[in-house]
Amino acid sequence: MKSNLNKIILNFTLILFLSSCHTFKHQNIFLDTKKRDEIQYKEVDNLKEKSTKTKIDDIDKNKPSNEIEMAPINMPKQKQKVKTVALSKNLNITKTKIFKLDVIKNWSEKKLVQKMGQSDFIKEEGRLKSYQYYFSSCFLDIFFLKRKNSYYVKHIQTRSTKLYGKIKPKKCLEEINNKIDRYP
Repeated sequence: MKSNLNKIILNFTLILFLSSCHTFKHQNIFLDTKKRDEIQYKEVDNLKEKSTKTKIDDIDKNKPSNEIEMAPINMPKQKQKVKTVALSKNLNITKTKIFKLDVIKNWSEKKLVQKMGQSDFIKEEGRLKSYQYYFSSCFLDIFFLKRKNSYYVKHIQTRSTKLYGKIKPKKCLEEINNKIDRYP
């Protein structure tokens, strides 16, 4: 146990000494900071005095002050402002009609096939018949009931394409409406 503790302490001291600075400029960094600060302030004051004296002496009264020699610089061009103009004409945007599935209720099987085309899956059991239409956002299930030798829509249902998934109703209804509008 003691040997491990000794190794840890030895490694810590080695890392500490190896990571510290050992140059002549930085010796006694904690003791001489006050002296160094005083020297630096004196040097800055001396430089300020020299710079103001030389500037006053360098000014020639015969030379115009505008002609100071400088390196050539390409000045950036200002961007042109975009003009905004108000529209003089008010546009009436027609609201799109929201498609409702209740429109399909009581349609005959023949009318549904004419309006939406043939279904992707058909199942028939006695007096009941079901059509399934597959869309990218949902499935549309339409259930028919037989009356007087023909089938009529009794129930309509939409469901997600994934098991326990969520439906996006707007997108689903748009796809159904587009399919109905596609057929005359």
